[in-house]
Amino acid sequence: MSLSNGNKYFKNGNYKLALLEYNKIPHDSPLYAHAKFNIERIEKLGVTFDNLAEKKSLKDNKQPLLSIVMPVFNVGPYLDASILSVLSQTMDDFELIIVNDASTDNGKNIIEMYQGVDQRIKFIDLNFNTLGGAGIPSNIGIDAAKGKYIGFVDSDDWVVNDAFEKLVSAAEKLNAELVIGDFKTFDENNRVVSPSYDKSKWANIPLDEITSGSSCPELFKMSPVPWRKLYLTSFIRGKNIRYPEGDYFYEDNPLHWFVLSEAERVVVIDHVISYHRMAREGQTMGSSSYKLAAISSHLNTTANFLMQKTIKTQSVFDEFYDYCYRTGWIADNQPDLMTKNIIKRRLYDIYCKTSNVLSPVNLRSNFTKRFNEYNQCYPHLDLTIVIPVYNCEDLIADSINSVLKITGLSFDILIIDDGSSDKTAEICQSYAKKHNNIQFYKQGNKGAGRARNSVIPLCTGRYTFFLDADDVIDASALEAAVKKATAKNADLFFMRYRIEFFEENSSRGMFNADAKLWDSFSQSDSGASLKSRVAALINYPWNRIVKTDLLHDENIFFGPTVVHNDIPYHWHSIIAAKNISYSDQEVCTHRKFSKRDQITNISDSRRLMVFEALRYTQERIMQYPEFSEIKMQWEEFSTGLIEWAKDKIPDEHQEVFLKYKKEFLANLSK
Repeated sequence: MSLSNGNKYFKNGNYKLALLEYNKIPHDSPLYAHAKFNIERIEKLGVTFDNLAEKKSLKDNKQPLLSIVMPVFNVGPYLDASILSVLSQTMDDFELIIVNDASTDNGKNIIEMYQGVDQRIKFIDLNFNTLGGAGIPSNIGIDAAKGKYIGFVDSDDWVVNDAFEKLVSAAEKLNAELVIGDFKTFDENNRVVSPSYDKSKWANIPLDEITSGSSCPELFKMSPVPWRKLYLTSFIRGKNIRYPEGDYFYEDNPLHWFVLSEAERVVVIDHVISYHRMAREGQTMGSSSYKLAAISSHLNTTANFLMQKTIKTQSVFDEFYDYCYRTGWIADNQPDLMTKNIIKRRLYDIYCKTSNVLSPVNLRSNFTKRFNEYNQCYPHLDLTIVIPVYNCEDLIADSINSVLKITGLSFDILIIDDGSSDKTAEICQSYAKKHNNIQFYKQGNKGAGRARNSVIPLCTGRYTFFLDADDVIDASALEAAVKKATAKNADLFFMRYRIEFFEENSSRGMFNADAKLWDSFSQSDSGASLKSRVAALINYPWNRIVKTDLLHDENIFFGPTVVHNDIPYHWHSIIAAKNISYSDQEVCTHRKFSKRDQITNISDSRRLMVFEALRYTQERIMQYPEFSEIKMQWEEFSTGLIEWAKDKIPDEHQEVFLKYKKEFLANLSK
């Protein structure tokens, strides 16, 4: 690639950069004669390096042709092979950006070893594990990339030695925005190598020439994986294309649709790029897992992207409708009927809203029949109530019973057990067996935020309410709130709460700071004014109901941390809401305990997670134009919370605390 790079620089008049490239070619290379000829031509023009320092400086500052992004999380046994396969590429004009997503194995040591021996490696070491899969680390890599092109490598796969030379050559030759190659898979256990699982989709796709998603919709049926592709960086950034960020996996599905629906110059080459490892421990769950409902979030995100395009291409929309049809296999594989029907409901709703923007023209013969059945399989509900539970066997029945007193709304309850070790799960299962509108799920202990997130894709009510398992509600007050929110078409609807001091058997109204703010709501003369006031409320999730469409359309999730996971939900829901309203009725009674474990009482190293909660929240909310309306409140909240958390951090972690504080405050002031 040094000869072609040198020729490119020569053509553009960048003679010193051309000299750098030509001098990389070994004297015994068949290409050296061409390089020497051009070196002599440049020298005749009087172009030389004045000194070695100038040459070194130019070399160090030269932009790489290619940026290769490798997100890493707990893949220590496979990481050496993956990194070495990149460093052994036949083209060498690249940077390898490795983003370590707070691995807990020896991955960091492996990366640092290779960084020490190859200066092309740029290492980004994240302090805390991010939400979801590879999406957020990949976006961090994209933001750091300096190359003309961006490629991806899975950290448990390996790429063939001429993979990127082939991809870049095709891109350069045909001025492509996207190049797609082939791949093979191999089974981690028996090491059997197989052709790519989408090879049957290649039949009608032109090879080695310019095509596009609109002219060749078959491209959308190819596997969405990014580690067989090369992206033109200016195209990705110019179209503001990124992975969606949230608590889910398979983020490459919407990325695939984003790119193919925008790219006008796509090239497919029949060359194996990567060998993809299958069936290793720790890979995405099986096809029957309820968490696969997250694909509905990706379908919804893709639909919104297509609907917002100025030019709406019929062939692309029709292909999307077929994609919705094909996704039905996820519902079919669910073992319980309620989950199966909820997913079908979501598929129908996504298809329905998209078809209202551009009606389908070419559908499968049984498409309409199937989606009419989807529409009938689960009711339209007023409210979905999500309850995360963990070791609360003495309280959970009170919580569920308080919800079941609702009579004036259609609703369902999604209960997710976060790895309880007492009888909580048994109690919840007994309720689910007795009540058709209660669904019970389980996951390993990851915290209440991750528990809530796992069922957000299954929320189908007009509004969603997040209730803690040790709290209770006033059913009639919640009914009134939902009806008032519906009448006002509120995206976000706030409600008063009570505090119960459980052991003391006493209660009070809202905390004073919230009560004072609440009294000022009536003085708000604009939506922006009310937005800034509710932002200053304590970030409790049970003091509001949120329109479920907003939850899904804006990819609003709770944070990944055990503590402070409600901060992202609080701020993101407020800044995304266009219409905010409130009620003076008390809906939720929040129980405070002095003699039992409660997240709010944690005073150990986990409090350091406050910085990840703040970092993630800031990344989400600063993307909105409305951020300026609440920026002052955000800065006051962030700095105040950090000072509060300081006293909760053990002495042995204070040095790390101060380091993280300095990093966050530097970003806060930007």
